[in-house]
Amino acid sequence: MGQQKNRTNSKKKIADEILRQIGGSVIFVFLLVAAVAICMVAWLSISAKKKELTQESNATANQLTGFLKQYTKSVEQLAANPEIKQAMRETKAGGNISQASQKDTVLNNLANIAASDSDNVMAVWISDLDASSFLQSDGLTNEEGWDITGRSWYSCIETGQTILTEPYVDSTNGKMVLSAATPVYDDVTGDILGAAGMDITLDHMTGIMSGYKIGRKGYMMLMSEEGVFLYHPEDDIIQKNIKEVDISQNVIQAVESKKDEFLKYKSGGTTKYGFLQQAGDTGYLVLSSLPFSEYYATLAGMAIALVFIFAAGIVLIAVSIRKSSAKLTKPILELNQTAQQLAAGDLDVSLQITSEDEIGELGGSIQKTVSRLKEYIVYIDETAEVLAQIAEGKLSIDLKNDYVGEFQKIKTALLNISSSMNQLMLGINESSQHVSVGASELASASQVLAEGAEEQAASIEELTATTITVAEQVENSRKEAEASAKATSQAAAIIEQNQEKMKQMMEAMDNIHETSQQVVGIIQTIEDIASQTNLLSLNASIEAARAGDAGKGFAVVADEIGKLALESSEAANTTKELISISMGEIQKGNDIAASAMESLKESVNAIGHVNGLIQETAENAAVQAENMNQLRAGIEEMAHGIQDNSAASQETSATSQELASQAEVLNQMVQKFELC
Repeated sequence: MGQQKNRTNSKKKIADEILRQIGGSVIFVFLLVAAVAICMVAWLSISAKKKELTQESNATANQLTGFLKQYTKSVEQLAANPEIKQAMRETKAGGNISQASQKDTVLNNLANIAASDSDNVMAVWISDLDASSFLQSDGLTNEEGWDITGRSWYSCIETGQTILTEPYVDSTNGKMVLSAATPVYDDVTGDILGAAGMDITLDHMTGIMSGYKIGRKGYMMLMSEEGVFLYHPEDDIIQKNIKEVDISQNVIQAVESKKDEFLKYKSGGTTKYGFLQQAGDTGYLVLSSLPFSEYYATLAGMAIALVFIFAAGIVLIAVSIRKSSAKLTKPILELNQTAQQLAAGDLDVSLQITSEDEIGELGGSIQKTVSRLKEYIVYIDETAEVLAQIAEGKLSIDLKNDYVGEFQKIKTALLNISSSMNQLMLGINESSQHVSVGASELASASQVLAEGAEEQAASIEELTATTITVAEQVENSRKEAEASAKATSQAAAIIEQNQEKMKQMMEAMDNIHETSQQVVGIIQTIEDIASQTNLLSLNASIEAARAGDAGKGFAVVADEIGKLALESSEAANTTKELISISMGEIQKGNDIAASAMESLKESVNAIGHVNGLIQETAENAAVQAENMNQLRAGIEEMAHGIQDNSAASQETSATSQELASQAEVLNQMVQKFELC
């Protein structure tokens, strides 16, 4: 049941398959379109940003070019003024242009030009080359020693072209200023007479640059021909060369090469995008700047929007496919339920499928099949009734209906079963009667055999009891013999130990005898010492007597020594006599010990002989006990065999009786069937 449930849970559903196959293909195409769309949006977004940066740089450069061009044209018109040329021709080396006859007219022209654009033009001036002097619109002229060749705009005379100088900070007002200068030519000779120019403040230019905003954080930068920043949102970078700031090397190379190009670079540790544009032929450069995050912000926003749109589309497609597949598989589920009822044997089913497609046709076919199966219920009912009659013992059956198709086989099989069962029951009835008679005879014979086996078993049991008694007596004798042998062995061991101790005692007495001999020698020495001492004492007494009164004390000592020597000699003699007596007694003890040793040896030999006899008796008793055990085992085995035979005879008798009774029961059961 559990395995079937697992198979049911793990089976594939049509709706899931539809969703996996169709939905997977649709979703794949959808994702492919989404990827292509995102790529196109990315390309368009990046192209738009790139184009925007390029256009902003171009617009700024064009506006800057237009702003500067008006001043370069103004100085070129100023250089063509005949009064200025006449004033320069009049001014010779060592003179001053302020002394020329046309000085007032020239100064008036310069002042008018400066006044016409006072917001941007700080001063208009002319400078004579020969005299190395200048005249400015505010009337200022040079001091003595002023050198024209040291001016930043002097290169216009060297190149013969109109130039814009590098910006510089004016010392009077602190503003950033650049000069537009052009050479003044002599109309007759074509020689350069000097230069005309004007000083222009960059406030207006920086205002133009600060007005350009690209996105939220983008901006424009202005650099001179030498790469000096004229405008930057960060004030501390202005007036610094591009090589002095933290910017990528590719930007520095592009500035040095004066090449218009789109750049990806890093500035201040941040990745940025921009377009480097030349401001016409002025030499000035414009660089746009847009942070990486803002450069791709539109792309990121559109990508996220597309992802959400496509995700919602995928979910919508999946839900639609799921609903459609569920609607499509609903009739299939109903057909499956009907098929399961049919498989379970329930033919009373009905289908309500209204689909007009192939599934509807399948439902109609199954409905026709069910209707046909209901017609077969009649066959099933009659078959069940006949089988019930057979179960009740009525083996003679009659089938009334005409079975068609495969059901004809059922009818034939039932009739064959009826015929076979009749013949079988007749044979069983006859065999059971024969079995009953044979079982009765077998029971009588088994009873006689069982009674004889019981008598033999009783006799064997008596013989077994006698054998067990004899075996126990032999076993007791064996144990007693073993105990006696053990006791004699212990006695022999004790006597051997006593014999060893006697040997030790004799060795000790021999040692005492030897020691006594040594003591006798020592006593002899003492006697010799006492004799010598006594002799010395006698000599001392004689010498003391010769000494008179002076030797009296010494005579007393000598006398005492003589007495002591005499006592020592007597004591030594007494000791010698006692030792002689002891040595005689020791010799007697040695003789007695030697006699005891001989007696102990004879006792050990006798006990050993007795122990051998007892040990042999114990071994014989053990052999007899083993034989008796084997005899008892054989008798017990015979007893078991006779008992088994008796039990088998009794069981055979009981079985025969049971067989007879069962044969009778079988006869009675066969009688219940109604045989033909």
